[in-house]
Amino acid sequence: TSLICLVSALALSSTVLGAKCGTQECGKDTPCCVKGFCNRNAMYCAPFNCEPENSRTPDSCWNTAHCVDETSDFNSATAFAQVADYKGDPHTTQYVSKFEPSNAKHTNEQLELELVKQPDGKGFGAVVTGTRAIQYGTVTAVMRSGSTAGGVVSSFIIRNDKVGDEIDFEFVGNDKTAVQSNYYWHNDLDYTKMVRSPQLTDTTHEYHAYQIQWTPEQIVWAVDGKTFRTVRRADTWDPKDKVFKFPDAEAYVSFSIWDGGAGAKGTADWAGGKVNWAAAPFKFAIKNVSTNCYFKGNETTYVPPADAKK
Repeated sequence: TSLICLVSALALSSTVLGAKCGTQECGKDTPCCVKGFCNRNAMYCAPFNCEPENSRTPDSCWNTAHCVDETSDFNSATAFAQVADYKGDPHTTQYVSKFEPSNAKHTNEQLELELVKQPDGKGFGAVVTGTRAIQYGTVTAVMRSGSTAGGVVSSFIIRNDKVGDEIDFEFVGNDKTAVQSNYYWHNDLDYTKMVRSPQLTDTTHEYHAYQIQWTPEQIVWAVDGKTFRTVRRADTWDPKDKVFKFPDAEAYVSFSIWDGGAGAKGTADWAGGKVNWAAAPFKFAIKNVSTNCYFKGNETTYVPPADAKK
């Protein structure tokens, strides 16, 4: 029996250590896998990016830091860091750029994400994500859309990339006096569920407070304290699949600006067509983000990676 257990354990160890990251196996010095590449920094090891099943071991990915009540005020440079500078401790940084090169920066006492034209004529934007995951709660962001021309999309999203659950606000450049709301379950991309807000003052010039209230029973979207949409879990029942198609997976708050005009025809039409680069710059500005968690008491469960204090 002991021999059988030993053989089984060795087989399991071999399977884990032999995990493939694309065409390679991640080594001890670069243990974390993302889309076929291995490294050891936050862009690869942070849980919002890392692929545990393809990394050196599942434990190579950093632990998930859970929600705490906090306000991230971007007039302070400490609320945001480039992903290369983040060591895995959410006590020191609340939001990070998600990839490099980064078109996100702290400037003018706010966080700015910019869409920049590339040599091929398409835009390269930015994604900034929270360092703590949230499963239900209220998130409020005071921000100004960067979608000043057709094709430019600015987004405030709560999303689990691995499961495909999402709740969002999105701005498109051909509709500056409103914001769009939507939600998805397990990447079931039903765009017909989009609901436009009532008319607002120009979202590319004025700052508004955009809020998502997410509980196990419902999702509420509000702007400047005024609710304009509510989706109840009870109303998302799919009798065919026998499931509630309601986002419920722990997720990350993120902000992004991207070139919708360079996408497929349906996406480009929705975004307002090809980007008019003569109207640049396109800068999405966030002043602050406040989070109120539905579940409390998770702070003590997180242990930063060994590199966090280096």
